[in-house]
Amino acid sequence: MPAAGYALLAVEAAVLAWIWATRDVSAADRLGHGIGWAGTASMLLMHVYSLRKRVRAWSTWGRLSTWLKLHIFLGLQGALFVVFHSLHLHTLQSISGATIALTATVVASGAFGRYLYSFIPKGLTGERLSARQVEAELAELAPVVSDGGDTHPAVKTALEAHAAATPLTGKMTLRQLVREDLRTRRAVKALTRALAADARTHTGPPSDEERRFAAAVRRRAALARRLAVLTAAERLFRNWHLFHKPLTFVLLGAVVLHVVAHYIYAAGMSG
Repeated sequence: MPAAGYALLAVEAAVLAWIWATRDVSAADRLGHGIGWAGTASMLLMHVYSLRKRVRAWSTWGRLSTWLKLHIFLGLQGALFVVFHSLHLHTLQSISGATIALTATVVASGAFGRYLYSFIPKGLTGERLSARQVEAELAELAPVVSDGGDTHPAVKTALEAHAAATPLTGKMTLRQLVREDLRTRRAVKALTRALAADARTHTGPPSDEERRFAAAVRRRAALARRLAVLTAAERLFRNWHLFHKPLTFVLLGAVVLHVVAHYIYAAGMSG
C-alpha cells in the first residue's frame, strides 16, 4: 500500500481519537452508529478485490496490484472503524465481543498473507507469474545484465554474490522461507548500494542505457530468488488461503448477526 494510504489511515485514527477525547460517544448514538456502518461498508467493499481476480469481464479494470492495495486499505480502515465503534466493550463474551475479536484475527491473518504474497513473482500489472514465465523473463534480462556488467564491475560483483547463494531444493518451512527472505533483502540492499556507488562515478544524468541496465539488474535480482522459493511460497500461501477466506465469511456472518441482534434489542426496548 502506498504511503498516502497509511497517511490517510493515520489522519482517520487521529480524528477518531479526538472525537473520543472530546465527546461522549457510544455505539448506540448516531455518531457511533455511523462509524460502525462505515466500518461494515469498508469491510464489504474490500471483497471487490476477489471479484476483480475471478470475474473475467473485469480483467481490464485496472491493475490487479492497484486493487490489492485498495483491498488492504479498506480492510485496515474497516478494522479501525470497527475498533472505535466497539471501544465501549468491557468483555468479549458477547456477539459484539466476538465480532471485534474476529476482526482483529482477520486483520492479523491478512497481514501475514500479504507477507507470503510478496514471495510470489508478479508481472508489472500485478498478475501472478508461473515458473515458466519467470524463467522466460530472466532469459530476456540476461543479455542486458551481462552486457552492462562489463562496464559496471562493482554491480557485477554484487550480482555474482547474489547469485552464489545456496540452491534451494525440496520443501521449505516458514522459518526457512523467512530466513531466505532476510538474506535476499540484504543481498538486494548490497546490490542497490553498488548501483548507487556506480552512478556516482559518472558525471551528468544517467543515460537511457544505464537506466535500462539498473532496471534490469533490480528486476533480475527480485525474480531470481523468488523463483528459488516459488514452490514453497505457493504451498504456504495456498494453505493460508484455506484458513483466511472462510474466516472472512465467518466475520461477515458475525457482523450481520451483530446488526440483527442490535435492532431486535432496540425494538424490544422501545416496545
